[in-house]
Amino acid sequence: MSSVSAVVVAVSVAACGGGTSSSSADSGPPVSGGTLTFYDPVEYAAWKPTNSLWSNSQVTNNLAERLVWQDPSTGDFKPWLAESYQVGDDHLSYTFTLREGVTFSDGTPLDADVVKLNFDQHGIGDPGRGITKDPFWVNYAGTDVLDERTVVVRLSQPNAGFIQVLSNYRASSILGRSTLERDLNGQSDLRNWVGTGPFVVESVTGTSGVTLKRREGYNWAPEGSGHSGEAYLERVVFKSVPEAGTRVGALQSGEAHIARNIAPYDEETVTAGGGVLLAIPVQGETNDLTVQLFDPQSPVQDKNVRLALQAATDRQEINEAVLSPNYGVPTSALVSGTPLRGDASSYLMYDLVKANSLLDEDGWKIGADGIREKDGERLTFDLRVAPYYQVSQSVLEVLQSQWRKAGVEIEITRPSLTEYESQLASAPDFYFAQGQTSTAEPGVLWTAYGSDRQNVTRNVSPDRTLEDLLAAQAAEFDPSRREAALQAVEDRIFSEGYSIPLYDETQVFGIGPNVHGFVTESTARSWLYDTWISQ
Repeated sequence: MSSVSAVVVAVSVAACGGGTSSSSADSGPPVSGGTLTFYDPVEYAAWKPTNSLWSNSQVTNNLAERLVWQDPSTGDFKPWLAESYQVGDDHLSYTFTLREGVTFSDGTPLDADVVKLNFDQHGIGDPGRGITKDPFWVNYAGTDVLDERTVVVRLSQPNAGFIQVLSNYRASSILGRSTLERDLNGQSDLRNWVGTGPFVVESVTGTSGVTLKRREGYNWAPEGSGHSGEAYLERVVFKSVPEAGTRVGALQSGEAHIARNIAPYDEETVTAGGGVLLAIPVQGETNDLTVQLFDPQSPVQDKNVRLALQAATDRQEINEAVLSPNYGVPTSALVSGTPLRGDASSYLMYDLVKANSLLDEDGWKIGADGIREKDGERLTFDLRVAPYYQVSQSVLEVLQSQWRKAGVEIEITRPSLTEYESQLASAPDFYFAQGQTSTAEPGVLWTAYGSDRQNVTRNVSPDRTLEDLLAAQAAEFDPSRREAALQAVEDRIFSEGYSIPLYDETQVFGIGPNVHGFVTESTARSWLYDTWISQ
C-alpha cells in the first residue's frame, strides 16, 4: 500500500483489504454484533450494477461479489467465487471452476448459468431492457457453460487486463437471476438486489440512506480474509451527510463510526479527537480535467490552447494551497501505485512563460481586463464543481487564479448532484469535465479514452493514433513491453493535451477509535466483512 501522510495514526494492517484498521494489540479478540454507522458526503443515485458513484459503491461492494479478488496490497489475484481458473495459451479463453456451496441471498445457488447471464449483460448488454454494454468489457465473444460449476469466457482479441476486469467491483459483480431478469429500472432499485455478499439490504431511505444486515450462513470470503464464516457486524447504516463539519462532529461524538471524504482542513481535527485517519491513493486515473472535443468551433480544438492550459496549471501549488500530503501530485495519467504507470512529468511542469507564449502565437491578445480575446471572443471557460469529489471546488478556485495569470478566465458553477447528473445525460456544452475512472489496472486508459467505450474526450473525430496505441498495450503480456506500450499511450495523451491532471485521487476515511478491521478493496471501496466494533 502506498505511504500516507504523517498525520495518519499508526495502525495495524488487516489481512485481506487495502486499507488499515484502528485495531491494536490490546483491543482483544473481535466482537460479533453491533451496528456501524457510516457517513458519506454524496447522495445515493440509481443502483444499477455499473454505477461507480463513490457513495453507491461503498454500499454495493458489500452485497455482490466477484469470481476473483485482487489483493489491494500486492495486486495479486486470488480465488473468491471461483475456486480456480486457467488462462488459455492464446489468452482468448478463461476457464473458471466455481466454488461449491455458494448461494445468493434468496437461497438460489451460484451456478454456471447465472455467471453466464451476468457476463453477457456486461459484455453484450440488453438494449430491449435499457441495459448498455459495459465499457470495461472489450472484445467479449461470449461465455460457454461446460457444466453447473464450469464456465469458459471467450475473447475475440487478447486483453492483458481482463483478469483485473473480472475482479472489478462494478464490472463483474455477480447478481442473482431474479435481479438480472429485471429491466434497468428494476436493477436500479437496491431492494431488488440479490447477491452472494456478507450483507443484504434491510431498508432504503430515498437517496439519503441504506441499512444493511448481516447475511446468515455466509461462509465464502475471499482468500486471505481475517476470519471465516459470517461478518462480525450485525448491521451497517449508511447515511448521506453533505456537511463536512457535521461528519467530523459525528465522528468525534461517536454518532458515526466511519466518515468518508474527510476534508484536508479537517484531517488534523480527526486525529486530535482520537480518531484514525486512513488515506488511500486510488489506483487508476488521476483526477483530471478532460478536454471535450465535440465542438469544432471551440477554442480547445486548438492544440496550442490545450498545451498552454496544461503549462499554466501548477499542481504543486494546488496541493499546498488546498489539499494535504495525503494527495499525490500527478506525474502521470495514472495514480502513483497503479501497475506499469508511465512517467509524464515532463509534460506536467508548470511554465507560465510557455503558456503565455503559446497563446500569444495563436493570436489570443490580452484585453483591457486581463482576459485574452481573439476575433471578438473571450478566452473564457465554464467549469462545474463535481459533487463526487470533496475537494473539487477548492481545487478549481486555485486553478481559476492560475489560469488568469495566463489571461484565461474560468467561471465556476456548483450544480447539485441531481443537476450535475442531468447535465451529464444531456451532454451540455462544457469544454472540460472533471473526473477519473478507478481500477487497479493501467488498461483503464483504454476504458476511458477508447472511442467505442467511455470516449471521455467526446471527440467526434477519433484520434486513430491513440486508438491504435490503446489496443496495442492490451495485446502485450510481457510486463516490460506493456510498460513501454503504456508510456506511448501517455505520451500521446499529453503531447495532444487531452488531459489536465489536478491531483492523484485519494479517499480519506475518518475512523472512530472503537472501529477495528476496516479495509477496502483495491480501489478504496469499503469491504466491511472483517470490521468490528469494540465496546
